[in-house]
Amino acid sequence: MYKNFSKIYDYFMENCEYKEWVKQIYDILEKYNKKQGTLIDIGCGTGEMLKIFVEKYQCSGMDISEDMLKIAHKKLKSKNVSFFQGDMIDFNTWNKYDIAVSLFDTVNHITSLEDLTSHLNSVRKQLKDDGVYIFDVIDRNFMNEMFIGGVYVDNRKDLTVIWEHDMEDGIDYIDATYYIKNKSNTFDKLQEYYEKKIFTEEEIRKCVEESKLVLEEIVENKEIAGTRYFYVIKNKG
Repeated sequence: MYKNFSKIYDYFMENCEYKEWVKQIYDILEKYNKKQGTLIDIGCGTGEMLKIFVEKYQCSGMDISEDMLKIAHKKLKSKNVSFFQGDMIDFNTWNKYDIAVSLFDTVNHITSLEDLTSHLNSVRKQLKDDGVYIFDVIDRNFMNEMFIGGVYVDNRKDLTVIWEHDMEDGIDYIDATYYIKNKSNTFDKLQEYYEKKIFTEEEIRKCVEESKLVLEEIVENKEIAGTRYFYVIKNKG
């Protein structure tokens, strides 16, 4: 999974304000006295956030994509970061963490309430007592603004991204096509397919309660990447 996307992920995300994302996370963690300790990034991708987190925390990363993890490992091989391949819906690293994060609306790739509850149950088992889990989600307005006319296009000098969007039974389906310039000065065509679900606050609250975690607060951020909502959840044992 994400074999093709892993090849261009860092290029695609080159304009991402990673430090602003980290600032948002650190602002939250400071409120909960989590200025040090162990941290796992669930859906860590190619490890760009871990490159910053590792300056402050003892870090681990987990992702479903073996190809993403290979890239992350190369970036962080000298930083004593542990990596795990797994599905965020049901996973176990056999470790306990002070902090878990899942960023860039990764949780929106879970497509049912049952799977969201399973994910939160897995997170609870990885968190120490009083551990904090932070994840962000997007809302329907974000998707509507992104896919005007059902298509999102990002055209750059060496990369063109075309995402075609459809929705059925509450699930967003995205057919992604990437054209990336190669060394021969022609373009390689890569294709992948994604599914997302826009959970309501009520749905997330219910799943958190079912997983025996506690929702502490929801932080809205309109600055880093559209409007998104950071859910702050604690494991109170």
